[in-house]
Amino acid sequence: MLMKQNKFKTFPIHILAFLRVAIGVAIGLANPLYFVKENLDPNLIGIITSGTAMAYLFSPFIFRNIHKKIGIKATVIIASIGFLAIQVVLQITKHPLIVYLLLILDGVFLGLFWPVLMAAISNISNRDEYKDNDRLKDKLMKTYSLSWNLGGIFCYLLGAGILFLIEEIELMYIFALIFAVIGFLISLFIQEPSIQFDKKIIIPIDERIKALPKREQIQFPLFIPLFMIIIYGFLIGGVGLIYPIKSELLVFPLFSNYLFFFFRMITQTIIISKSMDFSIKIIKRLMPISNLVVVITLLMMGLNQNIVLFGVLFGLFGIFNSLYYTLAFKLLVFRNIAENTSKYSIYFETMIGIGFFFSPIITGIIATNDVNISFYLLTLISFIGLIFFLVLNKKIKSE
Repeated sequence: MLMKQNKFKTFPIHILAFLRVAIGVAIGLANPLYFVKENLDPNLIGIITSGTAMAYLFSPFIFRNIHKKIGIKATVIIASIGFLAIQVVLQITKHPLIVYLLLILDGVFLGLFWPVLMAAISNISNRDEYKDNDRLKDKLMKTYSLSWNLGGIFCYLLGAGILFLIEEIELMYIFALIFAVIGFLISLFIQEPSIQFDKKIIIPIDERIKALPKREQIQFPLFIPLFMIIIYGFLIGGVGLIYPIKSELLVFPLFSNYLFFFFRMITQTIIISKSMDFSIKIIKRLMPISNLVVVITLLMMGLNQNIVLFGVLFGLFGIFNSLYYTLAFKLLVFRNIAENTSKYSIYFETMIGIGFFFSPIITGIIATNDVNISFYLLTLISFIGLIFFLVLNKKIKSE
């Protein structure tokens, strides 16, 4: 008689996901804001902030099998030590070159962290208490998604509150260090899932929304969702660099950066979570209107100088830019299901990483001369996305 498996404690995984996103949010905005105040050239700021994305383009591929050799727990602990070491060094120095190298290391350790955390979730889904219970599997994934989303929402709100009271961006580095210390301690409590990964459980690795859509019969050329997710990543990454630069030029308070990105994050989380339940047909109908609103929103960001209107624009951007993500996500997951593979999840991560990598570099170069022109570039990119979808949407066939 086989011994019954002990119930797996999932809370360390959820807390780690929460803390890792909180770290990313804390330093993700703190770095450009800090260097803008140091009068560093926007071109260099763009290159520096692209460091994590550059390394993350490759690290998931390089380290995709390491947890099979040393175990999930050991891999997560190594990644957590790496995140902690990076934050310790950032307390000592913020020299641009050192920060760039640290962000590259951050991207390397992310390749050890997110894929392995997802492998742990997949293994847990194969345990006796989950294997034949779709309700529990769904609850596990929704709790995991909520955990890391709340990490982003919490840290944006924390940054807005703290910087409203004390306008000192270095405080966010201190909070990132605190999150990293707690993350390392929590990693010591993670259990080693004993069940091997079942390739039939396909869930993309991503730092935004992770959910498995309902089955539909879908046919489409692969380049369509890949192109769309590059646009999504490019727009998010571009706004993440050039708004801090523009806010400094307009002498907006520091807290507005975290507050407005909080608006974007919370509206994006809500809309993507809801739209994951939509059929492909419905999303296709919504896409042209959504894309047009994104075009207008980005154009207004370039023209606008009113702080209150920026808050509204960030909320709109979070709502309507989300459908790029939802449609690309669902199409690639359906392709995974149809071919019983997970390779399209890796394509998804790579393409969105390309957008995040190139956008701060390109917009930073342009912002050296005029930050508003960077917004107009993003407007043009979103307009190209609109035309692209209008021309090719008929090639996405759903039943």
